[in-house]
Amino acid sequence: MFRTLRPHLAICFVLVVFAGNAQNQSKVDSLQNLLESNKLSDDEKLDAYYSLSVYSSSPEEELKYGNLLLEQATSADNKEYIIKANLRIGVAYRLQGNLGKALEFLFESASDASLSDQFKPLLVDIYQEISTCYTQNGDSETALLYGSKTIEILRTTGHRQRLALTLLNTGYDYYLIGKYDSAMAYYNESEPILQEIDMTIGLAYIIGNRGLVHWKKGDNERAKNDLNSAIEMLRPLDDRFGMADYYNQLSSIFLEEGNHKEAISYAKMGLKLAEEEGLKEQIRDASYLLYLVCQRAGDYKNALDHHARYHANKDSIQNLETTQRIADLRTAFEVGQKQAEVDLLLEQKRSNQIIIVTGGVILVIVICLVVLIYSFLKTKIKLNKQLEEQKEALITLNNTKDKFFSIISHDLRGPVNNISGLISVSRYSLDDNKTDELRDMLDKMETSVGRLVKLLDNLLQWALQQRGHFPYAPENLKLKGILEEASDMFSDMASAKNIKVDIQLNDDLDLFVDKNTASTIVRNLLNNAIKFTRTGGQVKVVAEKNGQAHFGTLRFIDNGVGIPQNKLEKLFTLNEKITTKGTSGESGLGLGLQLVYDFVQLNKGEIEVDSQEGEGTTFTVKLPIA
Repeated sequence: MFRTLRPHLAICFVLVVFAGNAQNQSKVDSLQNLLESNKLSDDEKLDAYYSLSVYSSSPEEELKYGNLLLEQATSADNKEYIIKANLRIGVAYRLQGNLGKALEFLFESASDASLSDQFKPLLVDIYQEISTCYTQNGDSETALLYGSKTIEILRTTGHRQRLALTLLNTGYDYYLIGKYDSAMAYYNESEPILQEIDMTIGLAYIIGNRGLVHWKKGDNERAKNDLNSAIEMLRPLDDRFGMADYYNQLSSIFLEEGNHKEAISYAKMGLKLAEEEGLKEQIRDASYLLYLVCQRAGDYKNALDHHARYHANKDSIQNLETTQRIADLRTAFEVGQKQAEVDLLLEQKRSNQIIIVTGGVILVIVICLVVLIYSFLKTKIKLNKQLEEQKEALITLNNTKDKFFSIISHDLRGPVNNISGLISVSRYSLDDNKTDELRDMLDKMETSVGRLVKLLDNLLQWALQQRGHFPYAPENLKLKGILEEASDMFSDMASAKNIKVDIQLNDDLDLFVDKNTASTIVRNLLNNAIKFTRTGGQVKVVAEKNGQAHFGTLRFIDNGVGIPQNKLEKLFTLNEKITTKGTSGESGLGLGLQLVYDFVQLNKGEIEVDSQEGEGTTFTVKLPIA
């Protein structure tokens, strides 16, 4: 299956600087000579280091001069240049692909700039860079949040060039989340401004990004023409960043069309430019394209080499630890902003109180003292209430995070146990030299690994969408697809215990539920039924329309060991972990039924259980239909 690439083509304001490399290098050489002459004052040194961090031709040089600027500005206690230094260091780390470090310095810069109106104009550059980092990390929704903040500031200023580029970036973020009409609207607003200021590089990105939209809408020829036009416009500007991305996009289109020769050609051109500039994302995307083409052409040796290189670059750019760190940085920044606002309000209140006290006479002073005491108590109560609400919000956020990790670990146990069992069987087949059985086991392991990867991708994507609570986005869903996916996931587990799983879907039910939570309900109940059914037993899943027209009923029926009466009473009690081993010694965390209960409630449904010890158990779930 072809995988659509997600490159980042968002233009930073500093791209204008990159349009004239020869001129920039001349400036760099001149500034370096001035610094070596030791004839500059302290303020002139700060300005020189800042200019070098902007005009340097490589991320490594930018990082070097950014750190020197930060050291010099900190020594001089110059707040403006401390903010600029953190911004430039953040830009350098972003260009190197180290998004966690980039956001660490960018949020530090944003926090300092937010403290005074004097530095708020710098927030335009800072928010733009933060938006670009989230775009590169695949979080377009957060990128749009900071892009909107940038546009809001720019619409009140005369910075038309920056406004045009930010509109272009925001349009690209809408493209990444599939809102192509919104993307075109932002491109159309940006284009006349870029034409007015005669900014070729911006117009090139407009044409190229529109080409990507045409591709997604099925007009491949128009997309290829636009991408080639954009590349030819960028070539005289020596913008290898954009050229490498657009070469990769052309390769993607030709690969989709089955034209492997052209796909390889464009991917190699993109890889060459990316390697020359050290652009990890473009190296990653080009490597993945070459892996796909070589694999389809039967060139497995080169396919394996490209696949290894793809993963090496992918892991260095984005992994779970980096994603969590980025989320934590954003939370810390926003909480810090709220606290800073509270502190500022309190400071303003104190100033007003001093003015009232010093401007009155004795009688007025007495009255003001009374008002002051009352105001102070009222403010204290209000602040305590705000702090308590913030504390509760943070506790909720932490609890939600913990529950997500519980869901991930719980849902992964079944597939991992399947793989473990297949490995054990394979070892016996290997010892007995049963190659046919071994080959069959390897095929099953490959299938199980595929299921595991798909499940993990879905769970992680779901977790990244949460904002302090479980995402609940109900939609019309085919129940048949959810049941078949769950049955396929646990087929090996059922086969190992010789358990027949019979799914009876009397009506082709359409449910109105959240897909992720509904899938978790079905997975957990089917897993439990198989887990507590003896070898050779039977599990039934019966789905039908309820007598009440607005509910669909699912019954998970097994003839297993049943549930003792004392445990039935606590089965859905929150925070009451009841862990029981399965009939074949399967272990559990005691979390599954609690999650089922929570998610049935979230989807406005009902759940009941009927069980006889030694005879079996029936779980009945009612969920809204479309």
